[in-house]
Amino acid sequence: MKIWTYGILAALIAAGGCFASASEVQSEASAPSAVAIAAAKARIIDIEKRSGGRLGVALVDPAGRFILSQRGDERFAMCSTFKTLLAARILSDPNGLQLDDRLTINPAAVEGHAPFTRSRLDEGWMTVGEAAEHIVTVSDNAAANLLLDQVGGPSGLTQWIRTLGDDVTRLDRRELELNENAAGDPRDTTAPLAFAETYRKVMHDDAILGAAQRDHLAGWLNASVTGLDRLRAGVPEGWRVGDKTWYCAEPGAVEINDIAVFDPDGSGWYTLAFMLDRPRETGAFVDELAAEVGAIAAELVRPEA
Repeated sequence: MKIWTYGILAALIAAGGCFASASEVQSEASAPSAVAIAAAKARIIDIEKRSGGRLGVALVDPAGRFILSQRGDERFAMCSTFKTLLAARILSDPNGLQLDDRLTINPAAVEGHAPFTRSRLDEGWMTVGEAAEHIVTVSDNAAANLLLDQVGGPSGLTQWIRTLGDDVTRLDRRELELNENAAGDPRDTTAPLAFAETYRKVMHDDAILGAAQRDHLAGWLNASVTGLDRLRAGVPEGWRVGDKTWYCAEPGAVEINDIAVFDPDGSGWYTLAFMLDRPRETGAFVDELAAEVGAIAAELVRPEA
């Protein structure tokens, strides 16, 4: 599915419809109805109004069908949600890199949120696998920068993302600079539909990751501790679920994101993107809004009893 079609797709979804990709494997009968999608869209718009900010949402099914979109083709800062794609790039074995290879830690380069890296300062090193795991589970910034060095930096990761068919998502800077989120700046941004589809491809496509590598990534997303009260709080108990969160926290330019994957019945991963730019409050206020979005998405795709 071509990224340049996102604007058209967003318009179709906004009108209450959904788009079936050429690779679709689910039946039309299993798709949410246009009435249900329109009702969900109205609820998302209400959440945006209550947030006081600009809300981007996208829901993509396991076959690549775009089910729900709010500002789906508008640009939002990625903040630390890019780290899932960085971990996937590492798992794809760039240049023969092995998960047990060691990365040397430079204490002078450790800044911001880096709990795992700081726990390893005495040893002075971590493995590639440990770094990849902890950029997802605890969003470790220093580990992310170490891994960016292994893939050609931000531009190298962006080039790999292009090979996945995503012409929208771009990483331009490293931690912590990428969190600036200046108004109108396209650097370090994506769009909800593009990002959700790229996450979906990483979670499903054998040409990107093998089954064992996808299991690694799914396990890390499930073990992530930063978004337990956000999107996944709205997902029913018993569903497989994982997510990657974080925020850009420059004064006056706060953005709070959560990208979740969930599987209701073992048939495949749905991807749900939540990107809230400049809300009027943060903390529990945004967590509750995200949980509402998670519940709306779950209601749309809940398997029939």
